[in-house]
Amino acid sequence: MSENRIDPTVAGLFLTAFITLVFGFVGILTYGKVDGASALTAATLAMSSVVGLVFLVLTVSAIRFGNAFAASLFGFIGVALVGATVGLTAGSAYLFFIIAIVFIVFALVALLVGAPKLLMILLFFVALIYLFVGLFVNAADPESVFALVFGLFGVLAGVLALYMAFALSTQKLPVF
Repeated sequence: MSENRIDPTVAGLFLTAFITLVFGFVGILTYGKVDGASALTAATLAMSSVVGLVFLVLTVSAIRFGNAFAASLFGFIGVALVGATVGLTAGSAYLFFIIAIVFIVFALVALLVGAPKLLMILLFFVALIYLFVGLFVNAADPESVFALVFGLFGVLAGVLALYMAFALSTQKLPVF
């Protein structure tokens, strides 16, 4: 068996790009629609649990690779995605607020460990996605502007994660 171990960071970034783009486009398409919450719930329930479980597998891979920060981050992303499913099903905004706070803490830890600045920005955008999803769930008006805002942050986070994934996989683009 080969001793080569592949860093799971690129796979995690591609998955992050995928799921944040899903959140982003669903948020943008949900804005202004009366049945927007049901569309958001259906899309998130379908994708979040599956991608969350894949992140948990990536957590094990990051542990085996020896990357403690990626392992803890991937594990939390997996829990957050499954938690988003539970939060949307229960209609609880508080779970989203707690997840947003933890992503901000991860951004601060990334600053302390010397991670690229783009990763801190990405984690901050993801925190804003969860914050505005929580505000959307908590809003009495289903046509709330919060759907558009979390959609925009979802697209920004998706594009940023996609750039970072391509930059790390090709090693031809700078990662700041």
